[in-house]
Amino acid sequence: MPEAILEMKNVTKSFGKRRSVRVLDHADFALEQNRITALMGVSGSGKSTLARLLLMLDTCDEGEILYRGRPVNMAKRRESLAFHRRVQYISQRPESFFDPMYRLRSSVMEAARIHRLEPAKASDRLSQLLEQVKINEAVLDRYPYQVSGGEIQRVALCRALLPEPDVLILDECTSMLDVSVQAQILNLLRDLQKEWNLTYLFIAHDIEVVRWFTDRAVLLSEGKIREMNLHNADGSLFGCG
Repeated sequence: MPEAILEMKNVTKSFGKRRSVRVLDHADFALEQNRITALMGVSGSGKSTLARLLLMLDTCDEGEILYRGRPVNMAKRRESLAFHRRVQYISQRPESFFDPMYRLRSSVMEAARIHRLEPAKASDRLSQLLEQVKINEAVLDRYPYQVSGGEIQRVALCRALLPEPDVLILDECTSMLDVSVQAQILNLLRDLQKEWNLTYLFIAHDIEVVRWFTDRAVLLSEGKIREMNLHNADGSLFGCG
């Protein structure tokens, strides 16, 4: 069985007055290293909440988040910075990660400063990334509003990959793109995953995309996480193993 790189154990998360709305109910979940795992569920089921917990952008009421077998819930600042370098996030709205007052290059290189990367090495790696995501370096001299959805998603990929992460959490990362551009981005993500042995959590709602793009899938429903069978002979979408 593949080794788990990022996981949650017995995690509970509730919202609302007196925590009356339970989104995760003693949930267990593991991202298998070097594989692409899909997370599916109806709107409002808590997929983005789960992602925020794995990213340590929110805290769970109970349970643990572990990276390479070590709890990171109570990590010290230095350990937390190292964790956030290794686990990166791509949103369905990448433009929200770029300040409209700054050119894209400044926003991308801000990631290098935050993660304390040596400027010359970061610049060299950025040039390599631009070539791999097939985007002209001149795009970085534009403002966010001056580029297309596909271009800004590729720039967002460069920013996320700059600190050399192990894990990418992709939250509906192609849902706002045209179908043809969506296919280009997904093919690019698959190539990058294979080349660098990355681990993906792919949050999505399109079962056909999930079947084509991912190695396994889980379903979040009523606060619990269940394995999905993506290849049922009868074609059913949410057969759980």
